[in-house]
Amino acid sequence: MKRLDRYVIRELLVPFFIGTFAVVLMFQANQLMADFKTYSIQHVPTIAIVQLVLLKTPFYLQLTLPVGVSLATSLAFSRLTRESELTAMRVAGARILRVVMPAAAFGLLVGVGNFFIVEKLMPQSERQFRKLSIQVGVLGAAPDFASNVTIKLKNYVAFIGTVSRARDGAAQLSDILLYDRHISGSEVLMTAPTGRFKDGIWTLQKPYVHVLKDKSLVLAESRSDMILNEKIPLQDLFMAPMPEEQNAAELRQAINGAHKLGQSTNSMEVVYHTKFSVPAACMIFAFTAPIFSIIFARHGGLAGVLLSIILVFAYYNGFVISTEILGRTGLVPPIIAAWLPNFIFAALGFFALRRLE
Repeated sequence: MKRLDRYVIRELLVPFFIGTFAVVLMFQANQLMADFKTYSIQHVPTIAIVQLVLLKTPFYLQLTLPVGVSLATSLAFSRLTRESELTAMRVAGARILRVVMPAAAFGLLVGVGNFFIVEKLMPQSERQFRKLSIQVGVLGAAPDFASNVTIKLKNYVAFIGTVSRARDGAAQLSDILLYDRHISGSEVLMTAPTGRFKDGIWTLQKPYVHVLKDKSLVLAESRSDMILNEKIPLQDLFMAPMPEEQNAAELRQAINGAHKLGQSTNSMEVVYHTKFSVPAACMIFAFTAPIFSIIFARHGGLAGVLLSIILVFAYYNGFVISTEILGRTGLVPPIIAAWLPNFIFAALGFFALRRLE
């Protein structure tokens, strides 16, 4: 790493950490105020509310890291331009692209960290958040009936027509389909008209087993009641795990299972691709924000702050339109909907860079 790279990255660190911390703190404060307004402190322990805020922090982080990158790069390059340091670098023979490259590398590093949060930390924290939320009443008690439930088990993907709560705390199941794909390439499908789940034990009543190999049926037989030991939280039967509670592999498996049943997967596919596109936005902001801050630096010291706010506002509004409207409704393929804002901002950055050079 050359001296120029170290100098630029040092300029980014302080505004990045301050900006990210400030935005996360605003999210946490909003949630804290909402919880205290909704629930009486006499009935809900304060420590439980604090735990809810902390468990939600990884979700806030994956949204605010791109904001922190945009703020840091806009402020840093605005200062470098106003104090003529960028001019000195160019006189020394450095192109603007060369000066921006350390910021882009910094954005790439933050994007990798963002993906780690999305893939490793957020699914676990979101599951714990929902579990604790049910206990303190944030989400209310689990309902007594649910339909069209999809559950990822250890060895199977379960598709259940209806689930109803029994008096003994068990769950009564109907229209059950269990699917498993072995490494050998064979596929196992078990169907049962009714079943029961209690204390981690699945009881399938009069199941019918199909085994397929290379798309050919090799076994079809009915069996007596079958018992499976696949422990899951009971509330998962009534409220399917949210996409935020699943990592990319689990979500991809759920998409494949829904495909086999002929169900629409637009929403799940959009969420799957955003697990990659949002971390990539860190690098996009790290590339485009410096270029635009150089252009607008002459307008004053607040230009960097205003520019970062405008960029983030424009990106997230475009992101919502692209994913929630274009992607989920099927107007464009989910992968395009998730990545379209990134492509647009990257193209704008390259266009502005050519003008500067």
